[in-house]
Amino acid sequence: MKIALRTACIVLLIGMTLAAPAAASGAAPALLFEDTFDGTALNSAKWAPCPDWVRQDGLSVWDSRLVRVNGEGQLILRAEWDETAGRVRAGAVRTMGLFSAGYGYYEASIRFPAAPGIWGAFWMMCGDVSREGNGARDGVEIDIIETIGNERGISNSALHWDGYAGAHQSLNSGEYGFDIYDGRFHTFGLERTGEGYSFYVDGVPAWQVLDGRCDPCPENGYMKLTLESAAWAGGGTAACRQALPAEMEVDYVRVYSSRPK
Repeated sequence: MKIALRTACIVLLIGMTLAAPAAASGAAPALLFEDTFDGTALNSAKWAPCPDWVRQDGLSVWDSRLVRVNGEGQLILRAEWDETAGRVRAGAVRTMGLFSAGYGYYEASIRFPAAPGIWGAFWMMCGDVSREGNGARDGVEIDIIETIGNERGISNSALHWDGYAGAHQSLNSGEYGFDIYDGRFHTFGLERTGEGYSFYVDGVPAWQVLDGRCDPCPENGYMKLTLESAAWAGGGTAACRQALPAEMEVDYVRVYSSRPK
């Protein structure tokens, strides 16, 4: 037993969680991952900037220079208007290759900006999302929170699977009315289980998909924190350009073996 426990600890320390361990009956859920963004640099053992990547038909590009840790306990992702290129440059980070996990509870505390055409997101890529024909069992994109339409005070969660081409399937929570643009930090959580997906905002149940509409995906997934823009969301308009620069602030990210009660 001591050897098994020591092996599990080593796996967690190097950041590659193969599966969320089941908590003993009555025991508190195990903390699998935590970052409170102390210091002044991104913890490279936990996160890496997303590669510079032109997205959304060229209107948005992830730019690693727009990622920083502010020395006050927050990760800052910044969005700026690039007048020369005529598009939005924005920060994005991920745990790909550093930490992944399966069933469990994922939570982040975030202060989102309200800027037309810009949205922030806390999301996951689990398994092989591009694989088609086996439902979401092989892979699923889980958008724990997206702030599309933030200028109207709305947000949403979503699930995507069976690739991103003709076989693509998705479910959307519809528009949330939670007041998350009040200048304060709010918590956004996802519980992944063998029954499905449960989403929370500030600890309040927001959306559940437990009825077989999207198969539970047991595959490990990595986390992403991103800002971006798109023309279909109002990006590039005068209102969008005038609202920039804008910043998304992340206070902490935690992952547990199950949702703390």
